[in-house]
Amino acid sequence: MNPSGVIHYTCVQDLYNPHTDVIEYDEDGNWIAAWADLKKEGNIQQDKPVDPAVVDDYAVITYFGAKPQLKVNGSYKTLTITYYNSGELINNQTPGEWSFWIDDVDVSELIQILSTSDENKIKIKFLGDEEYLDKILVIRNTRDSVVAEINFEIISL
Repeated sequence: MNPSGVIHYTCVQDLYNPHTDVIEYDEDGNWIAAWADLKKEGNIQQDKPVDPAVVDDYAVITYFGAKPQLKVNGSYKTLTITYYNSGELINNQTPGEWSFWIDDVDVSELIQILSTSDENKIKIKFLGDEEYLDKILVIRNTRDSVVAEINFEIISL
């Protein structure tokens, strides 16, 4: 006889925690997985693999959400800029200037930006219409000579 019954699962979502969350990248540096390893002590993962040959400043833009997509007139997406020097976190820097591009055309007027209490984070919303569907929005943050970039696909609601 096989037992039958109901299984109840509870799923919880929380914000990224660099001390417990693990981010896995493929060989091209693309983010392919993320999970929490709460049992392992001292599990501190960098936002991006650090190349020991890198000695200059660099920055990484990360986002909160499942996929790098923005919906036409959809909800806001949270972006975070993180600055490094030789692999060491230096987030006590003034954030750079954000810019937004589609097909090498500045489309900043199509982006609504909300500031957050963390000056290294912004929330963005795409205000364009259906003509931009399936286009790639290039998001850049530039501070001095440091440029970080991430691509988002524009999709429908």
